[in-house]
Amino acid sequence: MRAYLVRRLALIVPTFIGISLISFFVIQLAPGSPIYFKFLAGQGLMASDAETEQIIEETKQLYGLDKPIWEQYIRWLWRMIRLDFGNSYKDQRPVREKIFETVPITLQLNIISILIIYLISVPLGVYSATHHRTLSDNILTFILFVLYSLPTFWTAMLLILYLGGGEYLDWFPVAGLN
Repeated sequence: MRAYLVRRLALIVPTFIGISLISFFVIQLAPGSPIYFKFLAGQGLMASDAETEQIIEETKQLYGLDKPIWEQYIRWLWRMIRLDFGNSYKDQRPVREKIFETVPITLQLNIISILIIYLISVPLGVYSATHHRTLSDNILTFILFVLYSLPTFWTAMLLILYLGGGEYLDWFPVAGLN
């Protein structure tokens, strides 16, 4: 058991490095450049081509995008470890601050959904175990397998539409949690 735990703990570092490399390169492969988006969002200021290129080069230097890719990765990884996500290109607020604003609502929604899942699944599991191989157990198992195979985003959209959309059943609000 000890050897197993040591092996699993030793795999944490390469797994973390692999995930971080994949994340970094997926970000790099995204179309467009944040510099160009930031420049285009500059309240429609007109500049000559030379001024535009100078602004772009200064911004690349500011964000370290003129450095080699391996150096960009090291800087990015160090900032991620320190939870320094930089500033939003949209409103120049720290991204970390924006993330922490949404954590309470996210936790609230997750706790409520876990409670609902347990309140539904435990009684269904007990019923299925006590009525093993009956017609009702087979029907219940079939329905649950079908529901389990549906994509969650699609199921969520249907639930929003039918239970909170206003056109059918208006049981739950779809916006304005707090």
